[in-house]
Amino acid sequence: MYAPSLADTVKKTSLVVVLHGCLQCAGSAAAQTGWNKLADQHGFYVLYPQQRIINNPEKCFRWYRKRHINKNRGENASILKMIEYMKGNYAIDNSKVFITGLSAGAAMSVVMMADYPEVFNAGAIFAGAPYKVGTNIVTIDMAFMGWRIKKPEKWGNYVRKQNPDYTGVYPRMIIYQGNKDWIVNKRNGVELMKQWTNLHHISQYPSEIIPQYVNNTDIERNVYRTPEKKEAVIFYKVNKLNHALLIDPGTCKYQGGKKGFFTKDKNYNSTLFTAYDFGLIETPVITGKVSLLPQEQNVTYSVPLNDKCTYEWTYPTDCSVIKNDTGNSITLNWGNRPGCINVTETDASFCKKQYQTLFVNLINANK
Repeated sequence: MYAPSLADTVKKTSLVVVLHGCLQCAGSAAAQTGWNKLADQHGFYVLYPQQRIINNPEKCFRWYRKRHINKNRGENASILKMIEYMKGNYAIDNSKVFITGLSAGAAMSVVMMADYPEVFNAGAIFAGAPYKVGTNIVTIDMAFMGWRIKKPEKWGNYVRKQNPDYTGVYPRMIIYQGNKDWIVNKRNGVELMKQWTNLHHISQYPSEIIPQYVNNTDIERNVYRTPEKKEAVIFYKVNKLNHALLIDPGTCKYQGGKKGFFTKDKNYNSTLFTAYDFGLIETPVITGKVSLLPQEQNVTYSVPLNDKCTYEWTYPTDCSVIKNDTGNSITLNWGNRPGCINVTETDASFCKKQYQTLFVNLINANK
């Protein structure tokens, strides 16, 4: 467990549960993800359950055995006890418990969310798979190869059977999946999306697709919203990524992660962006209209001004700039297509802050 230097012993705060992958341990997961750095900056707790070699020689959480994935049994019950200990001994906000993991830790995070949906606010799954994707050697091998394909309702029923009387909202699901993963086939990310959109009773077609998210050419962000416009599932499809966590190593405030066998430098601090998606940290956002008419004129977008910083804006190629694009705001004449607005803020030390991509839709664009 990691207690931040800013921990408030009275005011309740968040808890993030981080599950390591096979061949890892709690210490390597902490170092490679950079969660402790964020915890120190923002004052939340981090819990790192660690598998024992006596349980599995490769230190994998056993997400594939029924006695460890059915509710209140085996390893899932052990992890729950750790969470309950944290709640009983530290100032933890019950509504702000999150879970994340890589590989076997990702699959076990899905198990925890499926077995105890009332415990978790959201989870972030890196190279994971749906709940009960495999429970024997045949189905496990099929899952690794991306051959376990089911209808959304079938996937959802696996989860519902663990809590037949549950009537609450299921945790929000954040999925990261690389298209070059040689261990967990990318199809597993799609099947996990199908399972969790079914649990939220929403469409398997995204409400919003953002290519080149935050100006990263290898990341596509797919958002699945409820009828109330709330984000229920977010699916990041990552190009040129194998079985690894996305990191942006460095000493700047918004950088994070450590190079290792299970990490990949993609100039993207996935731990930071997961904290944004969780709601642990306020997301830097661009303000401005998100619905426009085709060729709408004099549309302004802005971010808070820091006079010691410079700003680099990007926008669709068929837009034209009316007012400068070097300050904290930009005014455009829009074009004929929907598109994205991005801005990068650079301080005097050349450290960068990336604002969340703003997707701009067009009204009556297809009429």
